[in-house]
Amino acid sequence: MEVPTGSHVRRWRKSLGITQTRLSDLSGVAQSIIAKIENEVVDPRVSTLRKLVEALSRFENPELLHTVQDIMTTDVAALRFEDTIQVAIDRMVKDGISQLPVLSDDGRIEGIVSEDSILQKGAQRNGVVGQVMHRSPAIVSINLSVAEARRRLTEVEALLVVEGELLVGLVSRMDLVRALRLNSIA
Repeated sequence: MEVPTGSHVRRWRKSLGITQTRLSDLSGVAQSIIAKIENEVVDPRVSTLRKLVEALSRFENPELLHTVQDIMTTDVAALRFEDTIQVAIDRMVKDGISQLPVLSDDGRIEGIVSEDSILQKGAQRNGVVGQVMHRSPAIVSINLSVAEARRRLTEVEALLVVEGELLVGLVSRMDLVRALRLNSIA
């Protein structure tokens, strides 16, 4: 991504016919900060510019998939640390899924169990999920771009999507392939 200047942001916003206040609503960046950026009074953080660019892009092309929120699976089955591996296997086979998050009783993410983790660790079916789960799953914000998700999914099997600290979805490689097939991706 080329880093836009403040005047570029202003021209883009005006070409879309939206006000600074509307851009503030869309991006979560304060209107006063947008004004300073557009007038090039401040040197904004990259994260702030990213929010503005994503908001303008989403407004300009609402039909495109922009973030993992647009492609994630929201009906996510989960396991508990003490569930048996047989429970995990049965759920994977029954539901046709290849990874399951492991959650604590209060809903915190403890890990992820995948076909790979079950096969590699060779645990017994009556063993517990905690023995085979990956303890450092890839956890991403609901606002992560589809492009960045694509990059990360070359390194991991699935991304657990959170909003705040709450698990709200999962993006697998198949979700991304399905999105590529069905839609345009930004």
